[in-house]
Amino acid sequence: MKIIMNLPVAPNVFFNQLQQSALADIRQHTGREPLPKSLRGFSYAKNWPNGRTARLTITEFEPNSVYAYELATPRDDFKVRYQLTPLENGKSRLVYEESLVAKSARGAANNRASGFLLGWFRKRRFKKMARQMCAT
Repeated sequence: MKIIMNLPVAPNVFFNQLQQSALADIRQHTGREPLPKSLRGFSYAKNWPNGRTARLTITEFEPNSVYAYELATPRDDFKVRYQLTPLENGKSRLVYEESLVAKSARGAANNRASGFLLGWFRKRRFKKMARQMCAT
């Protein structure tokens, strides 16, 4: 899934929200507080209340420009990438990309079906979240 949005804020404003969210998640799951400049390559175990676990690895981290991570679960590999480009008048363009690769044929079929059925709702929810991040 790929979403391109023009945001009413400069790249550093939106990127700061992403960075703070990543640092809060790391703090919650590890108790550690890494420096932002050391986030590229940072990896940690992520646990959900329902008992599921995953390994999250930050693959790209360029301040005010790119933030990307991979989330590996026993069933799927999930990749997310945010890229920000400055526009005139303190605005920016966000390109959000995500991909989901199943580790089994059955999982791939489930992902295709749910992606088709829920894709519109996921895009709508993401755009709403991005607008809220700009307003904060």
